[in-house]
Amino acid sequence: MTHDDHTTDDDLQKKIEEAQKQDEKLKTGTLETELETVKQELEQMTEMAKRTMADMQNLRRRQEEERKTFLIMSNASLIRDFLPVIDNLDRAQEHLSDQGLEMCIKQAKSILQNNGVKVIESVGQPFNPDHHEAIAEGPGEKGQVIEEFEKGYMLGDRIIRHAKVKVGNGES
Repeated sequence: MTHDDHTTDDDLQKKIEEAQKQDEKLKTGTLETELETVKQELEQMTEMAKRTMADMQNLRRRQEEERKTFLIMSNASLIRDFLPVIDNLDRAQEHLSDQGLEMCIKQAKSILQNNGVKVIESVGQPFNPDHHEAIAEGPGEKGQVIEEFEKGYMLGDRIIRHAKVKVGNGES
């Protein structure tokens, strides 16, 4: 083997080694790029999964609220139909002094209260068109409810029957 042959072999060996290093760099760079791409996709999927979970929780919460509202409103219809019975029992009690009747009225009112029904306070209160229906006007402090003809009721924060009232007109 001559010196020129030896030099050519050394050069060739160096070129092979350089090519292998270059190939390794390319592979590593490509792998790093692929790894970075996979990481970004994973982050996007994780974010999407988190949003989907939050949407599911919001949907469940909304469905539960709608179910409660539906139950309240279906109860409201039944309660609204029952209120004239309470009114008539109260009127009967004004004319009769009967302990049995009084117990029935207390029990009925207790059932309503336990189911979220509240009486709207009227007499002595400022007239509020959201709670009261003015059916008469008379001498008394202007804008004040001076007499109640029929009790009003709320179920939770919803009016199920407005109180029918007489409102002061400012004359004494």
